[in-house]
Amino acid sequence: MVRTHASFNVLTVTYHNSKMSVAVLRAKERKTTMLNALGVVFAVRMDHVCITVRDVDKSIEFYSKGLGLKVLRISVLNPSPEIVYKNAYMYSESFLLELITGESSATQQQTPESWEKTMRGSLGITHLGMRVRDLDAAVNRLKAAGATMIGEPFRVSKETTKIVYVAGKPLPKIGYAKKPSRKPWRIAVFKDPDGIIVELVER
Repeated sequence: MVRTHASFNVLTVTYHNSKMSVAVLRAKERKTTMLNALGVVFAVRMDHVCITVRDVDKSIEFYSKGLGLKVLRISVLNPSPEIVYKNAYMYSESFLLELITGESSATQQQTPESWEKTMRGSLGITHLGMRVRDLDAAVNRLKAAGATMIGEPFRVSKETTKIVYVAGKPLPKIGYAKKPSRKPWRIAVFKDPDGIIVELVER
């Protein structure tokens, strides 16, 4: 059994089964050494993104058809006798998206007139960014699911964008986003039926 004392950062090992305990301890030490080298020890891990929608079931249908997300779970919450609402978690690989039913008085976001206004016209979280392999196919799929494209697709290239790369050695899962290669990034911006902004990025 391994016990940790957070206040003193002391690792205490009780040898009920000495061979197994030593093996577990060494495995943890190797993992800690590796994470230390990558600079991610004690780092906060992004858990999920939540959006408020009019109808959870309709949004499940949209994000399933439009982006290929799958349903992890659906819940009905009853925090008090007079309040009952539904939420759902959808996923794609390690990405979690929570859908939660808005109050009846919830207002829909105003539709921006351009993708520039979408990205920079308000403070706070502005959009869901989704990486796709084929932008053209993804655009057609979102349109078929009922999304509305804002403006036209555009490109981000190393010739037209000044990028200062800061990270030394990022984790492989995010290294692709450090800068465009010879092939420019292609981007299209949409709004879903509730006015939530979805950005498609082909990198």
